[in-house]
Amino acid sequence: MADKRGGFWEELGARRFAPRKGVAEPPPQGGWRRFFFVLGTHFWKLVSLNLLFLAFSIPVVTMPAALCGMNRVLIKLYRDGNCFVWTEFFKEFRANLWKALPFGFVGGITLFASYYFLSISTSAAADRVEPFTAAIGILLLCFTVLFLNYVFLFLPTLALKNSQIARNALIFTITEWKTNLAILASTVLLTTLTVLFMPYSVVLLVFVTIALQQYIVCAAINEPLQRRIIGAAETNKSGLPASDHDS
Repeated sequence: MADKRGGFWEELGARRFAPRKGVAEPPPQGGWRRFFFVLGTHFWKLVSLNLLFLAFSIPVVTMPAALCGMNRVLIKLYRDGNCFVWTEFFKEFRANLWKALPFGFVGGITLFASYYFLSISTSAAADRVEPFTAAIGILLLCFTVLFLNYVFLFLPTLALKNSQIARNALIFTITEWKTNLAILASTVLLTTLTVLFMPYSVVLLVFVTIALQQYIVCAAINEPLQRRIIGAAETNKSGLPASDHDS
């Protein structure tokens, strides 16, 4: 029975981090083992992060900065195995409050354009979908999802100007097809499940779905980001900025 003075949660925490108990070993080096180790160890941090993101996204225009804060926490969790959620989130939110805003506007425009073409494709004929405009709408939607996911992870991880962030994000969107497939597949899967199980999925959407999706994105992008930009900059001897080594 838990100590009445300490309470159940204090005793649970003491057991979890006691020698040879709970999470005492370092995270696996990479791959699926690391992905699920970090997810299982820090699941409740994802819940806290999901709620933080929603709270800081209420004015809508702050959503890009809130996404940068979320991605900062998630990439540190994946790389380092731990971090302080509030400290990292708020620091990155404040740093990107204005810097991320132009990308948010661009994303809003391309999403509206995608919706416009898709709506035309379904209203052009009563009994069929017009393929050309549908293809344009789908391509715009896929490009927006990929490009913005790269942008909002590069902003909190790379000390670069917006033009360099956009350039790197565009190159990754065009060339990193394996990462792109992982991002699109996870986005389609979670979105489909959310829609199918409405209204019950609203609870998950509020507490964990957004953070889980971004955790998948961060884990997928981490490897090419390390290989093509961060690793290249660390081994460079000429002092050139990281953006000059993106591909």
